[in-house]
Amino acid sequence: MSITHRLGAGQAVLPVDRNDFSAGLPARKPPLGTPKAPRAMPLTRRYEAAWLTAAGRVESSTRLAPATPLFEEAFSALARGSVLMTEDGPVAIEDLQPGQRVLTAEGRPEQVCWIGSMVIYPGAENGRDLEEQVSLTRITAEAFGAGRPGLDLVLGPRARLCLRDPRLRRVAGAEAAYVPARAFLDGISVIEVTPSAPVTAYHVVLEHHGSLRVAGLEVEAFHPGEGVERMIDPRMLSLFDAQFPQFASLASFGPPAHPRLTRFEVESLWG
Repeated sequence: MSITHRLGAGQAVLPVDRNDFSAGLPARKPPLGTPKAPRAMPLTRRYEAAWLTAAGRVESSTRLAPATPLFEEAFSALARGSVLMTEDGPVAIEDLQPGQRVLTAEGRPEQVCWIGSMVIYPGAENGRDLEEQVSLTRITAEAFGAGRPGLDLVLGPRARLCLRDPRLRRVAGAEAAYVPARAFLDGISVIEVTPSAPVTAYHVVLEHHGSLRVAGLEVEAFHPGEGVERMIDPRMLSLFDAQFPQFASLASFGPPAHPRLTRFEVESLWG
């Protein structure tokens, strides 16, 4: 079991003696040989992944990587217990295996080529300040209509739902778009939940991007987003790319099935 932790600490700040006439002078260089204070390093967490190789074998790994939204989004869309529709019938996310074929909301079966997971810890154990605790989204049964979802569904902090509505064409250019699940929070049928105990969350990569059918709702399979390789520095890109050994590069994810909208863009349609 993993927990978010720090690799190093910042340099301590010493008090200034107001009677010391040298306090306003430039700081003197330390003597040669004096060890440097360790640089502050980003928080890390443990990520687990299983993937299908080109030879058809299933391999797995556990890696430490930065605990940042870029990485966490790839591992935390569906809470343990979420049930997906596959060619073999309903399967809980924790029992799904690379190589199985899921039924997508786009009307085609797609092979699962990668499954990632991480553990979300309650409170400050996430390595964040209290006001930045990781929260989940609970969608209560039939919040979006009969059987949508059939049972309560718990989604990760950055999960996206596929929304289908003709009004989306005004902002997305299409009648279907991915919208953050948190955009639907109302405190009644869609509720923000802070876990009181560790929760394992998962995400899935398909051979061709699409929408997972989960308990009657459509949840976006993982896609890093178009052009993400141009938005992060090379060292971080290398760490992120290494999380997906089944692909030669992030370009192998292909085009997303639908455009993405922000919460504010969706609110503007119904405002």
